Amino acid sequence: GGGDGGGGLLGAVEELRRLHPSAPVVTASHFVPRVELSPEKRYLFLPTLAKAIGSEPLRARVEALRPDVHVFGHTHFGWDATLDGVRYVQAALSYPEERRGRLGTIATGDHFPHGGGDEPAPLLVWDGAAREFAPRYRAGWSAFYDANPRRPALTHL
Repeated sequence: GGGDGGGGLLGAVEELRRLHPSAPVVTASHFVPRVELSPEKRYLFLPTLAKAIGSEPLRARVEALRPDVHVFGHTHFGWDATLDGVRYVQAALSYPEERRGRLGTIATGDHFPHGGGDEPAPLLVWDGAAREFAPRYRAGWSAFYDANPRRPALTHL
């Protein structure tokens, strides 16, 4: 049922996996499920944003569901990274002034908007015709952390 703390959902997902073992599992949330999916506080223009990212209940739900991909939002940072076997993608559309001022931290993929036109467009995650996930996209902050370790104890630039 719906009021059982998610057991009904988890059971339903497990049954779907049993019936369709090769089917992709994609979950989504507006909020950021893990603090590692955002720049460290010392890099943030708005340091208080760090207080609103990383939800332990949401992280636990994602870990329990074990999706192939989890799509999230909230921070307006482009992101594509794999943590503990789950690919996390944020393809922020953001506000026009953000796109003008910090496109390198918003864009996910080689161009922005995602469709290549003047207006923001959805980012391909699952290619139904090819029956596969889109290749990993380059995104500003996740690419930064590919090359640089997280150092949350460091509080200065």
